[in-house]
Amino acid sequence: MRGYSIASSPNASDIIELAIERLPDGEVSPFFHDIAVVGDEIELRGPLGGHFLWPEHATAPVLLIGAGSGVAPLMAMLRHRRDLAQTVPTALLLSSRTKHDVLFGGELLALETADPQFKLALAITRETPERPTDFARRIDSAMVAEVVARLPRMPAHVFVCGSNPFVNAAADGALLAGLDAAVIKTERYGG
Repeated sequence: MRGYSIASSPNASDIIELAIERLPDGEVSPFFHDIAVVGDEIELRGPLGGHFLWPEHATAPVLLIGAGSGVAPLMAMLRHRRDLAQTVPTALLLSSRTKHDVLFGGELLALETADPQFKLALAITRETPERPTDFARRIDSAMVAEVVARLPRMPAHVFVCGSNPFVNAAADGALLAGLDAAVIKTERYGG
């Protein structure tokens, strides 16, 4: 049994989209990538979290920070924002090894092009990024502060998702950027 984040909007359809990273030594992820086929029955349990929901009545900016497959619940939130036709300023700071490794990369770039209130910043750690709005290093406090400055005012909601070490670094970066600890919500996975 494993916990996976839902990437689909709650408004989208009856289909639940999960982003499951294949881990070579994983006990469950290889099953989904190599063995599972359409029509297989998979038993699901209810959600374990609760605070990673798009703030439906948000009027102040929202900051999302994620790494790798930690973008899955953030993607669900962005899709929900789109489905609600909200225009609250929103920024996503997303860390990935390479441009090719960015989950939902095409969709995120299209969203940024279509929505002037959405800002995407990639932190590419193992190659030089192509876009001038992206970074070539791991997420740090200076980077978080720079992305916050791209918003019209301080965010009222901050959501951080990734591995334990990543979440610690990103949340610390948000605090050092002047964000109030009360607005920062975190979701952690792995060791």
